[in-house]
This record gives sequence, structure tokens and C-alpha cells, in this order.
Amino acid sequence: MKAVVFDLWETLAAWPHEDMGPLFEAVGLSPEAWTAPDHRDLRWTGSFQSYLDSLGIGPDAAAAAFGIRREMTRRSLVPVEGAVEALDGLRAAGQRLGLISNCSSEVGELWEDSPFAGRFDTVVLSADVGLKKPDPRIFRLTLDRLGVEPAGAVFVGDGESDELPGAQAVGMRAIQLGDRDGWSGERISELWELLELV
Repeated sequence: MKAVVFDLWETLAAWPHEDMGPLFEAVGLSPEAWTAPDHRDLRWTGSFQSYLDSLGIGPDAAAAAFGIRREMTRRSLVPVEGAVEALDGLRAAGQRLGLISNCSSEVGELWEDSPFAGRFDTVVLSADVGLKKPDPRIFRLTLDRLGVEPAGAVFVGDGESDELPGAQAVGMRAIQLGDRDGWSGERISELWELLELV
């Protein structure tokens, strides 16, 4: 094993589960519309401002929505318990570290001010590259940036967005963190368990 590639949300950081009501009100969408695949994909593969523009809302509403979303993300870009120790332990063991996240553009805008800054050899965010998991191209891009072959890399995630089969399909070892349904492969309960694999 030469590299470990992580998912972000529900793996290294907790997804912002706070009240989304003010955001839905600002953009004039129901929760169902917000989570619809076409809306989600627009947010994940382009800038959040472009997504707001696509909704046709006024500049005041767009500014309010942007501010709400940005602050929610800022509060959520915090490592879960054990994440920093696992990352630092893997780095000390000589592993290259990567991250792939399906996320909207404010994650990238806030990344350098987060506790995650400087802990990865490459960070690939869907909104920045216009690709999202489980597209094999986003995994290959990350591996290319890390300079490792798929067989020498592990992908670790909670299993959202078919990311585990996606990683496995390009030849990576895929490990689920937690017990989300739908994955019958290798899994761990805590991030520190990765240190026993290197």
C-alpha cells in the first residue's frame, strides 16, 4: 500500500446536519427539490454561484443563500474524532494521502482555512474538476496526482454515491468506514484501524 484516498463527508468530517430551513427559504426550494439529482449534480460539478444563478433568484436572495451555505460549510469542515491522528499516523508510515469529495464549491474556497489544510498530497473536489464519484475519471485523476497505481492505493469512505464500487472498479482496494447498507466488502469501524493495515 502506497497511498490512502479518503472521502470527506461522513468519513473525515460530519455532514452539516443543521436546520436547512433558512437556506431553502432563501433559494425558494422545497427540501425535495434541493435534493433532486439534477440540483445536486449542478452543485457538485460547478460553482455554487452558478447553481444559484440557474435558479433565477434575485441578487439579494442569492447573496443570503451563499452566506448561509458558506457558514454551514465552515462550521462543518472540522475533523471527526480520530481523523487527525489517523492522517498523521498514515503520513508518518510513509503513505501518500489523497481526498476525493462530491461537494459544492465553498468547500474548496474554505479549505485552506480548515484544520485539513496541508494534510493531503492532493485534494480533488468535484466542483473544481467537474467530475463526481463514482465516475472512474475522478479516481484516476487522483491516482495520477498521487503518482501511484490503483493496486497500490486504498479508498476509504462511508459508501455514499456508490464511491466504494467506483473505487474498486478502477482497481483500488475499497474499505467502508461504518456500516451503511449496500456494501459487502471490507469495512472498519474506526479510522485508527487503518494504521494496522500499513
